[in-house]
Amino acid sequence: MKTGKILLPTIFFTFFIFIVYYFYPESKIKADQKADKIIINKANHELLLYYKEALISTYKVSLGRNGLNKKTKQGDWLTPEGHFKGTKKTKTQYHKAIAVGEWGDCCGVLIHGLGNEYGYFKRFHRWYDWTKGCIALTNDEIDEIYKSVNNNVIIEINP
Repeated sequence: MKTGKILLPTIFFTFFIFIVYYFYPESKIKADQKADKIIINKANHELLLYYKEALISTYKVSLGRNGLNKKTKQGDWLTPEGHFKGTKKTKTQYHKAIAVGEWGDCCGVLIHGLGNEYGYFKRFHRWYDWTKGCIALTNDEIDEIYKSVNNNVIIEINP
């Protein structure tokens, strides 16, 4: 009997926490905010957005599913490291995307949203690394970044 008295409130509380996490609004950048640099810190699973050396926003991201090692070849499902130029992609299977330098051209490494069919996952995608080497955000987050950057945006990916 004691188990039932504890189990039901625990399930309810857990469900409540998931709902709050899913719908809780995150801070957004101004609609006309520009950015000129993207820094990804793989160890912290974070993307930092800068304008003129000033940090304007931070995002949590998912990375390549094979861990935090440095990408060395196509198909290794790792996220690259280094300094790159980003190019906005108009045609992509994801909601929106920015190609990451030479890796974006040859291997399809992108900074991208979840895609329209998986957009309902929202922030839950951050709970594990699932990409083939890309940097993944929610669709709302990639919308913000996509609007704020131009082609040839500086991308720095750190271990």
